[in-house]
Amino acid sequence: MESQLAYDALADVYDLMYPPESPDAADAVDFLAALTPASGRVLELGVGNGRMAIPLAKRGLTVHGIDASAQMLARLKERDPDATVVTHTGDFTTETTGERYDVVFIALNTFFAPSTADAQVRCMQRMREQLAPGGRVVVEAFDPLPYHQLDGEKTSTRYLSPGAVMIDSTHVMRDRQLMLVIHTVIDGGTPRPTQEVIRYAWPSEIDLMARLAGLRLTERYAGWKREPYGPDSPRHVSVYEAAENG
Repeated sequence: MESQLAYDALADVYDLMYPPESPDAADAVDFLAALTPASGRVLELGVGNGRMAIPLAKRGLTVHGIDASAQMLARLKERDPDATVVTHTGDFTTETTGERYDVVFIALNTFFAPSTADAQVRCMQRMREQLAPGGRVVVEAFDPLPYHQLDGEKTSTRYLSPGAVMIDSTHVMRDRQLMLVIHTVIDGGTPRPTQEVIRYAWPSEIDLMARLAGLRLTERYAGWKREPYGPDSPRHVSVYEAAENG
């Protein structure tokens, strides 16, 4: 996958960027567990360091995760020495685990990591292929509007720890719906820039991709706590089911 090298490079600071113990991660685990039958099966695409997968497995669910980044999966295994999460190394837009799940989900901006619309459609198709009867697909994604309106380059600073910050420089190519983000960690050592390219998509566009994959939207929220979704929501959590279910 195109973003594999970027996530390999970010593996050592990813826990600081997205803390596993954050309230938002806990809300996501509650949301996903509520969709899953007792002792059910869950698959996370872009499982990364297991910030959601490991807590889900601790609830007695069978949890699998697929990721192209070997470094991120190594971090997961460090945090999960008992291997409660079954991991698969691969490109989730082209490869599957060969199994079926009650919930298949993709969180944060990971759906945007495939940098073409065709690859994002393939991602939806792979999720549909791995969905058990009556199951649900869940996609979390940010709203693209603030970035689509960006004129020139935007630079922001992200706190990581008392001794480290991350400087993010973002450039948007509107005609291709692409964002180039250069993450640079400043921690007293040699600055470590990492380039990430993502393709953002509008909620209506994601819904169309879902329909092309044989899915249909059933619910949409502004967050994992099921907040009402509206035009000013900075992100959405969207739930899909197989189109033939009804």
